[in-house]
Amino acid sequence: MNTTKKILIIAPYAFGYTSHIHNALQQYDNVEANIVYLDFPVFQYKNFFHKLQNFFSKAFLGKNLKKTFVDNRILKRLKELGKQDEIFIIRPDMLSDVVLQLLKTHTQKFIAYYYDSTRRFQRKVAIIPLFDKVYSYDRLDVEKYQLSFLTNYIFEESRQESYDYQFFNISTNDYRFPLIENVAKYLKENGWTYNIQVYNGSDMPAEHVTIITTQKSIQEVSQLIQKAKIIVEIQRTEQVGLSFRIFEALGHRKKLITTNKDIINYDFYHPQNILVVDEENIEIPESFVTSPYVEIDENILSKYKIENWVRPIFELSN
Repeated sequence: MNTTKKILIIAPYAFGYTSHIHNALQQYDNVEANIVYLDFPVFQYKNFFHKLQNFFSKAFLGKNLKKTFVDNRILKRLKELGKQDEIFIIRPDMLSDVVLQLLKTHTQKFIAYYYDSTRRFQRKVAIIPLFDKVYSYDRLDVEKYQLSFLTNYIFEESRQESYDYQFFNISTNDYRFPLIENVAKYLKENGWTYNIQVYNGSDMPAEHVTIITTQKSIQEVSQLIQKAKIIVEIQRTEQVGLSFRIFEALGHRKKLITTNKDIINYDFYHPQNILVVDEENIEIPESFVTSPYVEIDENILSKYKIENWVRPIFELSN
């Protein structure tokens, strides 16, 4: 009797963060895991007239060729793979109700994971009933909509005894930019070394941070993290869930400075490793910067590691 479990992951590429779920599932001999990305390969116009066609299609027919391209790619892949035991979707709000309902007919278990809050993407609320189970990393959403709580995960580990700079942060230019500039200014005034990079599609004025115009890969970011003593994480104001930056700090045994106040409620929190700062009044004690990292109990860290993270979701045994 064939007991192979067929699992399809549908997710944004997200710089490669979601690929680690696929990689972890592939370690199981009794699992046939596949992944389809919502945003990769990237949709490209064939020519100017193709772009013009999409403009009129959106304006007069309410249809977006880019979205149709994604829908068709997913459905084509599903047809190739056949019926699945489980379909696991991250960012299902990027798909139409029609596509979601069709996907549901091709699986025994339909699961979603929200690694953004519903306050950021309101459509996520409306599609909750379509799923057999919805996980969320946001405690407020879990409580309000009776979802299942699930954090992000540790996908890489390392230990370093030395570093090239004390502080590191990398982010995309958005409304948090003034705060990041203020953090960098504060670090400079205190004589601490830092590498703070902000990605923007083109060059822009910045007094205290480095502007980069090419996005870094997940591997490049990992190398930069390993060269730092302390990771700086600026939380989006509409979210309380823990970002991947926090789990990168845990995996690489780095201290963390964050604006996420909810982090003190997690079992891996240690005041010598994690400092919560007020974005309106940044204060970083010298003692936090100079004191060593405190190793977290392996029994605590273990459950956040991707190889263990996938087990309860997909009901896998060791």
